[in-house]
Amino acid sequence: MRQLKSLTLALAAAAALSSVSATAEEFYADKTITCVVPYNPGGGTDSFFRVVVPHLARLIPGQPDIIINNMAGAGGLKANNYASNEMPNDGSEMLCAPWLSVAQMTRREGVRFDYSSMRVVGGEKAINTAVINKNVLKDGDRTTIGQGSQRLVVAGLSASSTLDLRQRLGLDILGVDYVYIPGYRGSAKQIPAFISGEVSLLGMNYGTYVSVMKSALVDQGPGMLWVDYPVVDDAGNASGSQQLADLGVPTLNDLHEQMHGSQPSGPHWEAYKVLNALTAMGLSVWLPEGTPDEAFDALKAGWESLPDDAEFQAAHEQAFGKPVNFVDYEMAQSAAASVADVPAEMVQFYQDYIAKGEQ
Repeated sequence: MRQLKSLTLALAAAAALSSVSATAEEFYADKTITCVVPYNPGGGTDSFFRVVVPHLARLIPGQPDIIINNMAGAGGLKANNYASNEMPNDGSEMLCAPWLSVAQMTRREGVRFDYSSMRVVGGEKAINTAVINKNVLKDGDRTTIGQGSQRLVVAGLSASSTLDLRQRLGLDILGVDYVYIPGYRGSAKQIPAFISGEVSLLGMNYGTYVSVMKSALVDQGPGMLWVDYPVVDDAGNASGSQQLADLGVPTLNDLHEQMHGSQPSGPHWEAYKVLNALTAMGLSVWLPEGTPDEAFDALKAGWESLPDDAEFQAAHEQAFGKPVNFVDYEMAQSAAASVADVPAEMVQFYQDYIAKGEQ
């Protein structure tokens, strides 16, 4: 009897799945989806989605074509504003972008998007790092940052960019003097500036480093991996990535220990921990409010099939030098909702900190 009941439940589940799949396949058959990327071709975000797109198209029921539209501008705000206010909600377009959680939280000038009114399809976990010009160090010693022959200049996208905020907070936590210059429109502008010595520190995730930055900045240029920005759990414990540990790159808290003989603390460290929670997703996929359930279900099914797909696993590891590490849907929803839970005093800290970066 128990076996019969289990079989009945299994058949019912299979029938339900078949029905959903049929609806989804019917929705996207012979259609095209546009993936709107907020930065120029050749950068880390663009490179990630150009690896993802062919496999996602293959795994979405109905196997639609997917094309990429690079909509650069205002450090990613242009594409996010478009997605939240103007993007068609018929399933024909999706936002493929870094999650600009801090920009939404602080409501800086130019921010007209609100993720709470959009539908998150999924996201990936980033390994956050940076490349530094060895000339700002003495003999390649990370603890001597800012003491070399070249001044320490951070290249930025915009003052509200999580990449930029992470670099600035990290340097402030370490107590290092630096100059911050926002306004570089992606890797295509940052790489020449770094090689020429105009700037000396670039924030990025490890996948971007492997796929876009390593050859030009490290193998053939003056750069080296700088630090591992660790994940901090609810108890305050910091843990870095195995990939960076294998390369001998210290975590931010370990570097602080080496430089000052103690673990980090203070307002900048507290702000870093909040930023850590607000960047639980790195790159992410969103649909505008009102998108049909059939489109959402099909895209979500395709996205959730990617981590277990052997072809995608191989392509991802070859391009980015690390295994696939997506957040599950529940975690993506939780991350998106977390923006509303940031205490008012921390929102004010970030508003002031971003304003300082814009000066």
